[in-house]
Amino acid sequence: MNNRELSEDRFIKETRPDSATYGQDRLICLIREISVQDKTEIIQLLLPELMRLSRETFLHLRRSSPRFSTSEWPWLSGTKPDTLTMQDANRFLCACILELNAGKTDVWANIEYFVQEILENPENLWRSILLHSPEGWADQYWEYDLHPEPAIHARLYEIASLMVRYYHGDARQIWADYLSSPQEVFRRIKVLNVPRSTACLITGALKDEHYLEGVFDIVGDVVDSRVLGRIACGEGTGLTSYQARILGKMISAEDPWILDRPLYVLGMSYCSPGPRCRRCPVHERCVYAVSADLGISAGKKIYEGLFGQKTVQKSLKRWL
Repeated sequence: MNNRELSEDRFIKETRPDSATYGQDRLICLIREISVQDKTEIIQLLLPELMRLSRETFLHLRRSSPRFSTSEWPWLSGTKPDTLTMQDANRFLCACILELNAGKTDVWANIEYFVQEILENPENLWRSILLHSPEGWADQYWEYDLHPEPAIHARLYEIASLMVRYYHGDARQIWADYLSSPQEVFRRIKVLNVPRSTACLITGALKDEHYLEGVFDIVGDVVDSRVLGRIACGEGTGLTSYQARILGKMISAEDPWILDRPLYVLGMSYCSPGPRCRRCPVHERCVYAVSADLGISAGKKIYEGLFGQKTVQKSLKRWL
C-alpha cells in the first residue's frame, strides 16, 4: 500500500470515551479479526482504529507518571531562553553530542568535570577546545576521559571548529531566532555534522523545555523502531527508521514528539530485544504482547497493510 493512501487525518480523531477496559477488549477483537483476514483492503480499513488505540496508550502513559512525560536536562531544565547563559548552553550541547554510543558512561558528569576542573570554567567552551592543535586534542583522549570512543573524542574538535565558524561558539545562536520552527533548528544542528539521532535529541530537549514550539518527529532510532513496531503493529524488528517516523505521524499527527519519552522509557526498561512483556505497563495494550497471549499472529498483516509487502520493497530497492 502506498503511504500516501494512509492519510494522517484518518488517525487523529479521538475514539469515544469508554470504560477502562474498552481499549483492551477492542484491541483483542481487532487482532483476532486481522489475523483471519486475507484481503488487504479490509485490513486497511481496520488500521485507523488500531492507530487510535495506540495513540491512547501513549497518552495514558504520559498522564499516568511524570517518568513517561518529563525529562531532566542539566543546564537547561528550569531555565528560560532569556536567562540561559552561553556557558550553560554550550555544556548542554556538548553533552548531548557526546551521548552518542556513550553506553553507561555519564558524559554529563564528564563534561562538568572537564569544564570546571580542567578548563577552569572558560567563557567559551568551543574556543577553549580549539586552543589545542588537532593532534594535541587527540593526545588528550585518556587525560580528558570525555567519551569511551576515541573517534567521538576526535570529532568533538571538528564540531568545535564548526561551532566557532557558524555560531561564534555560542550554542544559543542555533535556536534563538527559531522558536516556532523545530525543523529549522534541527537543520542548523545538522550543520555541525552530527548524526541525525543526535540532532533529534537536542531539538527534542529544547521542545521539552519549551525553548521551541511546533511539530517534530520522533528520533526513529533502533529503540523507537522496536518499541513502536511492537506496540502498534506487532513487529519488533522489521521497522526501518523511516517507517518508525511514518508510524509516529500516523499515531500522533499533531506532534509525533509526544511519543518520544514513553518510547525511550519503555525501550530502556521493558522492551529490550528480549522483552519483559509481563512487567510492561502497556502489556495489555500492545499488539505484540496481546498477540503472544492469544497465540495468534497479526503483526505481518498489520505491517503489510501499513507499508506493503517486504518482498516487494526489497525488489524495488534492487532497481533503485
